[in-house]
Amino acid sequence: MFDNRSIALIQQEGTVYPSVPPFHPSEAFPELPLSSNITRDHNGVYAAVREAFHRLNLDIAQFGTSGWNPLGGIIKPGDRVAVKPNFVLHFNSSGGDITPVVTHGSVLRAVLDYVVIALKGSGSITVGDAPHGNADFDRIVDVNGAREVVEYFREKGIVIELVDFRKYRYGYGEEGFLKETKTPLPGDPRGYSVVDLGKESELENLPFLERLYGADYDRSIIREHHRPGRHEYLIANSILRANVVVSVPKLKVHSKAGVTINLKNLVGINGDKNWLPHYRIGYPENGGDEFPRSSMWFENFLRRTDRWLVDILLSRDTVFRKLLYRVFLKVYYPAIGLITRATGNSIHRGNWNGNDTVWRMVLDLNKILLYAAENGRLNSSRQRKFLSVVDGIIAGEGNGPLGPSAKNSGVIIAGFSPLLVDLIGARLMGFSLERIPLFWKAFRDAIHPLAPCNVDGAEVYTNVPALKNISRQSGSYLNFSVPYGWREDRSLSATPSNNQVDETTIPEKFPEQ
Repeated sequence: MFDNRSIALIQQEGTVYPSVPPFHPSEAFPELPLSSNITRDHNGVYAAVREAFHRLNLDIAQFGTSGWNPLGGIIKPGDRVAVKPNFVLHFNSSGGDITPVVTHGSVLRAVLDYVVIALKGSGSITVGDAPHGNADFDRIVDVNGAREVVEYFREKGIVIELVDFRKYRYGYGEEGFLKETKTPLPGDPRGYSVVDLGKESELENLPFLERLYGADYDRSIIREHHRPGRHEYLIANSILRANVVVSVPKLKVHSKAGVTINLKNLVGINGDKNWLPHYRIGYPENGGDEFPRSSMWFENFLRRTDRWLVDILLSRDTVFRKLLYRVFLKVYYPAIGLITRATGNSIHRGNWNGNDTVWRMVLDLNKILLYAAENGRLNSSRQRKFLSVVDGIIAGEGNGPLGPSAKNSGVIIAGFSPLLVDLIGARLMGFSLERIPLFWKAFRDAIHPLAPCNVDGAEVYTNVPALKNISRQSGSYLNFSVPYGWREDRSLSATPSNNQVDETTIPEKFPEQ
């Protein structure tokens, strides 16, 4: 059995990812089949995941024997298991490698071994994500070793697949504009379901829905799916048909939401990014939350003009319209760059703590994950079991989620509530939880709870004595540096990030994540 209030927090300083996929364990653990491969390449990651399951007291009576089945209380033979990693992007936008950007294949390998043990030869596994709009999924799973991990299990006769849940991949022209057409992708082999939360959506009472921005210049699509009484998401059926969802996210900061662990990671169950409200265009005084109003009138003028021209010129893709907008950019980029360097303010695209939209979309998708039946209807009872194993071995701080700096944390966190695991993870990062809307707003829906208790009700089982009371004691702990748009709130972290990309040099309307 398992306790939804239990969290395992394992920290092993100096732990590094093994280098050779499919990342076999370096110890002959008794529960693994005799035919299991053992490697000489030290694999402390595998041992950390195993220790997390042990600390959660899973099947504790059998621990240390060949019969230990830690996930047997969650996963049954014949189950359909969906494994949801964070495969957001194939490169680091700050110029580093993708290690702090995506879930590493060695964490997936360890988790999948215990999923396979629990299935006992019957059932299926889908490893899938809907990454960033322009992400190269194949490159991601090649670089992080996930493809070889999945192939290893397939060669063992396990029914397992690796799926890009996106229906489309966005492309860009030579000048950085979205192309007129999107490239269709195979997508989820089981198709998609439109899930309409209606008045149960967190977006229902949000004013100025006509200002919503999704992931394309043409905002008519996002407005079609999100208006009073209608809030639709396009959910991969591999998720809706799953009996169990295993989330394997990266421990990272996030420019729009503050952090991305489980809650934000589960945005990747939606098949079309342009159905996802990321922010409302404009200033708060005008019903937006894209950026705060500047003290410089000229900066405000430039941003208003840019938004107006995007809506007018780029919502319908023609060569002439793009040419006119390109003329404007020749003035806009140098001017806004000078202002940014003078004021230090580069907040745009909803990348700040004043974003009152994105947390609503995130909570909607988590309610769907846990409470939507296979037919897409929301229920008051849980529809599938949930397990989280967080990859914080090398975490992401600073310019997250797409351009983070590596944080050598050596951490694995595991638990059964997406929200409760996130609360512990964020506190470990050094965040004050009450300052992140995504967290304190998540407790408002008593009908569809995402956690069995508040953070101080969590029981944390850890190998680090100093972290034993982390559920009841705030502190700087690992002291992650925060994205630029969250710097002004010093209670979030003691360290502002020094690794920020000057996003005024980036074409404005890249698909959001």
